[in-house]
Amino acid sequence: MAGHIVQRSLVAVLAMLAVTGCSRTFRASTVQPNPLAQPTETLRQSEKLTIVTGDMELDTPAPAEPTQRASIVRNNRYPLYNQAAFTIVSRDRLRFHVQIDHKWQEWADLRTWKVYLEDDTGRRWIPESVEHARTKIMTTMWDREQRTAVRNRFGDVIAINEDGWRNRQTLGNISVFRGKADFVFYQRDLFHANVRRLKLVVKRPGEAFEFTWNFHDGGDTRPNDPQ
Repeated sequence: MAGHIVQRSLVAVLAMLAVTGCSRTFRASTVQPNPLAQPTETLRQSEKLTIVTGDMELDTPAPAEPTQRASIVRNNRYPLYNQAAFTIVSRDRLRFHVQIDHKWQEWADLRTWKVYLEDDTGRRWIPESVEHARTKIMTTMWDREQRTAVRNRFGDVIAINEDGWRNRQTLGNISVFRGKADFVFYQRDLFHANVRRLKLVVKRPGEAFEFTWNFHDGGDTRPNDPQ
């Protein structure tokens, strides 16, 4: 009986760790003038926020230096671009353009994410509609050769033979999915000249993105601030 209790307790702990321990939140923010503070001088479209992430399973070989014909293979992390921007349709309606990159098509489908909008007073809205949702696959390919190295008596590589034809290699490739969608929010006086901040949250179990626009009267801006 005691063994069953310990086993159930262990399962509960593992389940809790799976829910809480593996969650990641990525953030980006910017400062810009409120588009409605001076509507004749400011565009009705926000700045685009970009969060660059990566995946341990997505690597591409680093290119050789300009002075090299070949180099030892070194991998770079493949960048995944997650972006958001919004357009003011009217004071009552905002349209957010969102992009998510992922190795899995289901995760790139923005219809599978929970999305909400929050302002500086704590008001929160969910989208009235999701429009133009689509995903596409992006494939990158590269050629590679395996050549033999010439070493000196100290073991240092002093030359690389032009003998890639001896051991032919298949083309390398990597594929990721890019999802895009428009999230439309509607509410009476949703946006006005006194709004100081908007935060768009795009989340699903295990991962979340927070895009924040801070509005000030001045024209000074600061770079995106991924955390």
